[in-house]
Amino acid sequence: MDRIDRPLSAASAERLDRLFRLYSKRVLAYAVSRARSREDADEIAGQAWLQVCRAIKSLRPEDDDRAMPWLVTVTRHVAIDYYRPRRAGEQPTDWTNALVSTVLPSSPPADEDVIVLASLPTRERRVLELAARGLGPIDIAGHLGMTGDAVGRDLRAATHSVRALALVG
Repeated sequence: MDRIDRPLSAASAERLDRLFRLYSKRVLAYAVSRARSREDADEIAGQAWLQVCRAIKSLRPEDDDRAMPWLVTVTRHVAIDYYRPRRAGEQPTDWTNALVSTVLPSSPPADEDVIVLASLPTRERRVLELAARGLGPIDIAGHLGMTGDAVGRDLRAATHSVRALALVG
């Protein structure tokens, strides 16, 4: 996604240059408002301009002076895609967030309730911990990069497992 698949015509290149000169600062400012860091904003704005380059023919030439709403839409979609995890293995590890970071094993739990929680699969445990902190299913889904349905399934499975283990123990 980092390149243009087909060459631009001279007219399209001129239009893109004109749009870039007119709107580049505003597109970057919008990307900054949607990004978590300035570096991410630069990347998002660059990807947005690549998308604009690919779709320049869908914008009517007479709309070049009023193209900002279209550019905002393109930039917003690029920002959403930029932060959307592709696969579970591609989710970033936040070393500063003890709740989400599970790369390092924790010390053995001392409390029976904690032992029950530790026996849950990682994903179910994360969902249950976030729910216990008061997050709703949609917030949990956004935090863990899951769908709301998956959060509901994991929450039901976790509560079922906790009840079963509590009855046994």
